Amino acid sequence: MLNNIEKLRQEIDRIDDQIVELLIDRKTQSDGIIKQKVNAQIPIYDSDRELDILNRLKTKFHDRIDSFQIEHIFGDILFYSKIDYFKFSGLQNLSLEKILANTPFIIAGPCTVENQEQIESVAQKLSNLGIRLLRGGAFKPRTSPMSFQGLENEGIRLLKETALKYDMFVVSEFTDSEQLEKHYDEVDIIQIGSRNMTSSGFLKQVGKRTSKDKKPIILKRGFASTINEFLLASQYIINEGNPNVMLCLRGIRSFEQIESELRYTPDLASIVELKRNSPLKVIFDPSHATGKASYVYPVSKAALELGADGLMIECHVNPEESVSDSSQTISPQELERILKLLIR
Repeated sequence: MLNNIEKLRQEIDRIDDQIVELLIDRKTQSDGIIKQKVNAQIPIYDSDRELDILNRLKTKFHDRIDSFQIEHIFGDILFYSKIDYFKFSGLQNLSLEKILANTPFIIAGPCTVENQEQIESVAQKLSNLGIRLLRGGAFKPRTSPMSFQGLENEGIRLLKETALKYDMFVVSEFTDSEQLEKHYDEVDIIQIGSRNMTSSGFLKQVGKRTSKDKKPIILKRGFASTINEFLLASQYIINEGNPNVMLCLRGIRSFEQIESELRYTPDLASIVELKRNSPLKVIFDPSHATGKASYVYPVSKAALELGADGLMIECHVNPEESVSDSSQTISPQELERILKLLIR
């Protein structure tokens, strides 16, 4: 009996070797397609093609293997065929404009830049996943003046140095015009937080300052603002000469918070409404919208299904040790699960 088991194991080892060889061959062909798509400026992700692959295999082999198993196995195969696509020759140097054009994209990083070791450890993990947009808070508007307000100037410096080291782009929030002027060249995408969405004067200043180079702006919806107020706020920036505004939904406050364990009410349906009524990109922040790490994955999935152009997610190598928003911060391992949703 033991001899028979050993023979079967040897046969399994032989088959496993063949499977890996076939996976290598498949990835080589997939890499070739991706390179040609990039050169031709064709979107990398083709959901219709991948659905056709799954349906063909499930139809052909339905009487020999469960369809769910095919979908599960090939979901991972399709994911890992693209995970390295930013690392291909010529792709690592993609411009910010091209990265934002390849929707959906992910912006990730810690709520707050805490120190050099922390931001570098996160950036390294994100870079290994092919994520090029590094977010991090340096100027933190907080409800309580006793709460940690961020490292401010030092935080921006650490963020920029780390981004340069790992070939990433900096996404960070400014809360006033002095910060905007002092650190303008160190931030690649300017974030305007929900608290400043209604500050028309600041919106005008940002619009004027970015009118020449059209630097991308992420405008977050105020947690008590209507959709129309949100769109009108974006118009303040656009009217000053910069149309390159992305609308970020981050949850709204409602009566639901009386009993809900969520931090805010995720405004998922607003993705559909905004995309129907505005030409601007719409991204979703599942971290703030839920306030709980365990909800980030399913809400991210829903946002992508509804057509979000990107996600902004709080990520930390040790989420429980995060100085701020630890309850809603996820690990790089959990982020990889979300990345699988993004590129299928």
